[in-house]
Amino acid sequence: MIAGCASNPSEEPVPPPVAAPATAPAPAPAGKPATAPAAQNAGDGTAVPVDANAPPAGPVIPPRAAAQFDQALALLAAGKAQDAELEFKTMIVAYPEFPAPHVNLGLIYLRANKFADAEREFQAALQAAPQDARALAALGLAYRHLGRFQDAEKAYSGALAADPSNLGALRNLGVLYDLYLQKPDKALPLYQKYQELSGGGDKQVAEWIKDVSRRAGVAPKPVEQPAEKPAEGGVP
Repeated sequence: MIAGCASNPSEEPVPPPVAAPATAPAPAPAGKPATAPAAQNAGDGTAVPVDANAPPAGPVIPPRAAAQFDQALALLAAGKAQDAELEFKTMIVAYPEFPAPHVNLGLIYLRANKFADAEREFQAALQAAPQDARALAALGLAYRHLGRFQDAEKAYSGALAADPSNLGALRNLGVLYDLYLQKPDKALPLYQKYQELSGGGDKQVAEWIKDVSRRAGVAPKPVEQPAEKPAEGGVP
């Protein structure tokens, strides 16, 4: 069932935990009207203006919960997965509307090879945020380990529909098509897109592209490289 590739395709490792969602602004002093902040962080370093009269776009985590979330992440970083698991479970009871604790708890279970438990947590995250690309991509990984290849395909495809630049979903869906569903023609464009978005420096994926192109009977597509900036004072 496994194709004889030049270098065995392997899935993207379990992704890192997701960061804490935005915290609620501090309450206004008594007797003063509440005001919204002038801008919020969009998650990519850019600022997005906030309409003071507009309702929040989604659930905003209270500062106390954000501190607990950061503590759980610190425990994970220190290798204390069991303590972090307990913190995330406590958060889920108190704040069931937030997907991030479910996603991180699922990632803990993925690392522990508890794939059915991981699936449960990713599904719970998607109940709160159906288009969460991180939860969908991780759910695909859990399904693949459970041997549910069609479900994995659907989850990875959903992640890419929500976020076409999700590198883990691109690579893992490509591996799924390549090794498990025997569809090299579908794996090829995913590997190519992965290379383009990651800068084309992954030599292993470059070998997969050559092998899959051969098996699919197509010429490999060259990876587009960013244009070099002209030297200072030079002729553009």
